[in-house]
Amino acid sequence: MYLKSLELQGFKSFPDKITLTFDEGLTAVVGPNGSGKSNIGDAVRWVLGEQSTKELRGKSMTDVIFSGTKTRKQMGFAAVTLTIDNSDHALPEPEPEVSVTRRLFRSGDSEYLINGKNVRLKDVNELFMDTGLGRDGYAIIGQGRIAEIVGAKSNERRDIFEEAAGVSKFRYRKQEAERRLRDAQDNLVRLTDITSELESRLGPLKTQSEKAEKYLVLAAERKTLEVSFWVYRLSKQSVQLQTLSDQYLRLTAEYENLQADLQREEEKLQLAFQDMQQATIDIETLQNKIVASEQENADVTAKIAVCRNEIAHGNEKIDSLNQQNAQLADSGESWEQKLEDQDAYIKTLTGRQTVLEQEISAQEAALLNMSQQESAQNAAVSEQDAALRKMYLQQSEQRVRIQTLARDLHETTETIQQAEADGSSVLQRLQEYAKKEQNLQKQSDSIAQKQLEQQNRLSGCQQLAGIREQKYQQALDRVNQITNEYNQVQQKQRILRDLEQNMEGYAGSVRQVLKVAGSGRLGGVHGTVAQRITVAPEYGTAIETALGGALQNLIVENEDTAKRCIRYLKEVRGGRATFLPLTTIRGGKLREHLDGIDGFVAIACDLVQFDERYRNVMENLLGRIVVAEDIDAASKIARQFQYRFRIVTLDGQVVHAGGSYSGGSAARSAGVISRKHDLEEAAARLKELESEREQLQSDVAKRKADWAKLLTDIDGAKELIAQCEREQNDVQQQLAALRARAASDRAWQENEAEQREKLNRKLAQIRQDLDAEKESLAALETNIHEAEKQYQSDSADRDAMHEKQDALSAKIASDKIRQAELAKDLENERRRRITMAQSMEQAADQLAAIADALKAAKADIAEKEREIAQLSDTQDVRRASITEMQEQIGKLRRDHEQKEQHTREIQKGMSALRDAREKQSAERTRVEERQSTVQKEIDDLIFRLQDSYELTRTEAEAQAEPIENVKEAESRLSSLKGKIRALGSVNVAAVDEYKEVSERYAFMTEQIHDIETAKQELEQLIEQLTSDMCVIFQESFTKINQYFGEIFVELFGGGSASLELSDPEHILESGIEIKVAPPGKVIKNLISLSGGEQSFVAICIYFAILKLRPAPFCILDEIDAALDEVNVAKYAQYLKHFFGQVQFVVVTHRRSAMDEANVLYGVTMQEDGISRLLRLDQNGVAVDSMA
Repeated sequence: MYLKSLELQGFKSFPDKITLTFDEGLTAVVGPNGSGKSNIGDAVRWVLGEQSTKELRGKSMTDVIFSGTKTRKQMGFAAVTLTIDNSDHALPEPEPEVSVTRRLFRSGDSEYLINGKNVRLKDVNELFMDTGLGRDGYAIIGQGRIAEIVGAKSNERRDIFEEAAGVSKFRYRKQEAERRLRDAQDNLVRLTDITSELESRLGPLKTQSEKAEKYLVLAAERKTLEVSFWVYRLSKQSVQLQTLSDQYLRLTAEYENLQADLQREEEKLQLAFQDMQQATIDIETLQNKIVASEQENADVTAKIAVCRNEIAHGNEKIDSLNQQNAQLADSGESWEQKLEDQDAYIKTLTGRQTVLEQEISAQEAALLNMSQQESAQNAAVSEQDAALRKMYLQQSEQRVRIQTLARDLHETTETIQQAEADGSSVLQRLQEYAKKEQNLQKQSDSIAQKQLEQQNRLSGCQQLAGIREQKYQQALDRVNQITNEYNQVQQKQRILRDLEQNMEGYAGSVRQVLKVAGSGRLGGVHGTVAQRITVAPEYGTAIETALGGALQNLIVENEDTAKRCIRYLKEVRGGRATFLPLTTIRGGKLREHLDGIDGFVAIACDLVQFDERYRNVMENLLGRIVVAEDIDAASKIARQFQYRFRIVTLDGQVVHAGGSYSGGSAARSAGVISRKHDLEEAAARLKELESEREQLQSDVAKRKADWAKLLTDIDGAKELIAQCEREQNDVQQQLAALRARAASDRAWQENEAEQREKLNRKLAQIRQDLDAEKESLAALETNIHEAEKQYQSDSADRDAMHEKQDALSAKIASDKIRQAELAKDLENERRRRITMAQSMEQAADQLAAIADALKAAKADIAEKEREIAQLSDTQDVRRASITEMQEQIGKLRRDHEQKEQHTREIQKGMSALRDAREKQSAERTRVEERQSTVQKEIDDLIFRLQDSYELTRTEAEAQAEPIENVKEAESRLSSLKGKIRALGSVNVAAVDEYKEVSERYAFMTEQIHDIETAKQELEQLIEQLTSDMCVIFQESFTKINQYFGEIFVELFGGGSASLELSDPEHILESGIEIKVAPPGKVIKNLISLSGGEQSFVAICIYFAILKLRPAPFCILDEIDAALDEVNVAKYAQYLKHFFGQVQFVVVTHRRSAMDEANVLYGVTMQEDGISRLLRLDQNGVAVDSMA
């Protein structure tokens, strides 16, 4: 297996797609600092599943996506593909070539692919596990990370050694097994709690089930007896109902005969009433006619008065028309003179209009001539203006040239002066350079001393940090203990809540009713008795024992609600439940005086809290139950009151009314009441643990802060050491720059004389050109002055002509306004003349109309006089008709009195018939009511059969047994009911529920057994894995230690080195200590080694690991940076030991490493922010451009 290629697109500084191909042996990547070389190693680490942004040298994962430059837009995604030759099938994939791809989009979405198929990160990790290529493997050593093998704490070095030993896969399997073990433990706790709850229910359910079975036997016998008895009563009532039906039919026939007689008399009476009514109608008709005639005579009288009034108005109108006729005859002579005067005035206005039109035409011709003259003047002025603009432009250009020459003259003069001054400055600077060089050398020595001091400080801080880390870890362990307990209590609380929400402990029928009521389909359900009470913990057992199955009784609003719930259970076959309607339940408390008796605690209903509206229910259930301290006190109280009531002790023992005892030991209660208490206890404990955890977390934070401060000090010391190195580099660079500047100043002195001569010649030429430009400018300005005078004269003539033209235009406009006004006056006068002519014609028409009106008025007066005569004749005829109608009314009234007497005789006979009918009706109603009562009794019996036993009458008669002795049957039925009452509250569903809970308990017990078996198997697996890991790690560690010593001696040329376990007794948790002794040195602490020596020691360890377990390929990013040239050569030569086993990709600046490479890649950044890849030959010359 070896690395074939690496493809990058949009990753960090590589926006374009590039592909690096690798050969076996050594591939070197070179390039200047900041060019993006290390991004290649980051790309390999990233595609192998690295999740730490710190390891990838970024702040967030999206930082790996190319972020854009001034000339290139940012990329929307980053993609890296790693292609591996798998012809030896070292990877668990069947293909001879395996490609792994990772893509990240700027939206945050990402994906992994193996051979083009989407996979999980877990799959990628498992693919490379135990190959050294994993995320925590040793195949990739990042920039500046090689020395961390030495500088890290002993327990932080384990990861790389475990990967080398092949233990990581075992550790992964062990972690998975431990996770599964934790899940099994959690499931076991949950199942144990549920089983405990089920176990606590089995005992009471068994008792309830046995009680229910007794009840069912008694209820079956009661059903048979009740059904038989009800069928017997149905038979008796049916016979009685038939007798009543016959009697009712006879009474109905007699009633109908009386009703027919009465109907005939009513018809006679109706005819009599009709005759009387007709007579009354005739009288009223005649009376109405009389009134109408009298009203008509009154109307005639009014009309006569109106006609006489109209005659008087007609005479007045005739007089008025005669006067108007005389006036119109006088005014007709004046209209002719007015028309002649109006015609003369219109003629005068027409003459004025003609004169004004002629004046306007002459003025418009003069205005046209002026416009033509103005156009010619405008053209001349425009030409002069263009010429002036051209001269102004020439003037501006010459002034610019003069200013430019003047500036050049000034600058050249200053340059000559500056060059003379610079000559003196250069001599002075060369003297200063010599002094600065001495100071920089002293500064270099000071920095070296400061670096040594910081290294000593770093050593002390690291030792103290180990102590503080241990204290922090101890505090953190305590927090974890509290957190674990918190999680356990929280899990218990969650289980209890689940039990509460799932209504565990309630019968299936109760759960069904509560569920449907919660959805709103059944209104008026208040909940179970258990849900409506609150009990102190110390009384929980006593109240649960006292209530027993009644805890599941459902409190409802009224009887209708109870019936609806029962019907619902019957419809869905949901079992049976007991309902307590608030409107029917009546409570009652013991009246015995129990206060002061030893051992008496309270009446049971006084120990529970509930809403006042439930008092009757609670007193009904608990009002006659006494709670005592213990069984002795209960026994004593029971004897004292002759066993008249039930007594329950605080620990759940019972003394029943009548003298029987119940008791014994029981598992811890997990009932619905105690469950509430457990939930409250869990909440309180969680609050305590949360408070304690907050205090401990504050302490942890303080200890962590102390440790972090030391780590900061360590980082500060490391930073100061690095800063000293940077400062030393800066000083050396300043020395080099200082010497370069001194050489530059000496070269400048040699060139100074030649440059000064050139500047003097340039100065003379500038002065000559400046004088010529000034003379040319003076001549141009004289020409401009003359042209301006001519332009001003022509502009003045043009403006005068324009003013005359404006005045004439105003005069024409004024005359046109006068012309319009004159035309309007002429039009008005002509209209007036037409109006006058029309008025004259109207006067003649009025005279003719008046004559016609006079004739019509006289004719109307004659007509009104004839109408008055006709109306008077009509009045006389109507008065005679009224007298005749009054005589007819008298005759009709006498006939009406005779018919009224006949009607009274008929009504008397009908009254006797009604009395007989009402008597018969009352008797029939009595029989009908009795019949209805018997029918209702029959219906009630049928309903009771249907409601109680879901039997029709036919089915009941089929099942009924004959009743030979009614009294004995009633006595037996009463006895059965008494025995059923003696059983008390019965949970019929307990039979099925006991079976269901028993089966569930058996299932849960089996599940617990399976989990415990699995738990044991997991513990054995973990133990086996731990054992295998110890053996494998010990063997591998021994070999790595051996190889480390051998390689150290070979590379260092002597000395000794070894690896030791800090805790050999606990090999899998032990830290790893490094002991080295370079030739001629005694080393007590690795910190005392130089940076180069630390890196070389780390390289020795790395080579030892590779010797034990060679990785298919390794990427080494500048791990030789701290080595001198001699050690770089040793490092490069030693890499050859692994050729054929390991493929190396080395990022380096060192020539010795480059010389050993088979392939060279060069990385440059010709454009800021964009890396370019070149394939180079051994001399560093590009042979192929990759991007």
